Amino acid sequence: MPDSPAPPLDADPGPLYESRVVLAPRNPQALHAILDPKARQGGQFAHKMIWTLFADTPEARRPGLFLFHVEKEKPFTAIIRSRRPPVDGLGGVWRIEKVRPFDPQLVAGQRLRFRLRAVASHWQPQPGAKRGKREDVVVAAWRRIPADERTDERLEEAAQAACLDWLARQGARCGFSFAEGMVELREYEWSRTPTTKARRQISFGAVTFEGVLSVTDPAALRRALADGLGNGRAFGNGLMQIAPAP
Repeated sequence: MPDSPAPPLDADPGPLYESRVVLAPRNPQALHAILDPKARQGGQFAHKMIWTLFADTPEARRPGLFLFHVEKEKPFTAIIRSRRPPVDGLGGVWRIEKVRPFDPQLVAGQRLRFRLRAVASHWQPQPGAKRGKREDVVVAAWRRIPADERTDERLEEAAQAACLDWLARQGARCGFSFAEGMVELREYEWSRTPTTKARRQISFGAVTFEGVLSVTDPAALRRALADGLGNGRAFGNGLMQIAPAP
């Protein structure tokens, strides 16, 4: 089944920056004043707060401006990869640490350690509909197992296979591959966003991969490192962290 549509990976994303930011307001009441109480949790909170670091960016350029990964909830700490350095536009709300250019020198055949938290999904065709339905690959794999055969071991095996198959398809498009046994699934976490008057509830499963990959197309991988992998990027998914493999 095809994955969700993605932009072409042939253009250079331009300069990138990676930062570590900590939410450390000198005046917590000022922070509360800009947030809806229902948004002070999870991915919605994280996304709204991180946007304040890029508040002077024109609306038309906002999509794809940054990816982020939440390291800690208390104090809220995140890794951000962005098209430009973050700036504390709220004045005294953020502590911005370790801002540096992100410019990995990638070559074909290079081995990299990586960590990725991603929403793995594909498009499921819908009979009679022009557009299919996005479906979580783990949920789809579990659904294919007969109810009387759904043991914990069988469900785990199906989830592992579905997620690794999804990652392999991403790699074919995004310029990397991995050998059997070189990638592990660390976590599968199901999340739901709060329901508000303006937004319906969104549910998604995020899987964390760790392991070693091989670079097959440096330009495509660099683009994927800038744009992210999978869905749910607004909720802190899709940022692949890399380091040289031993």
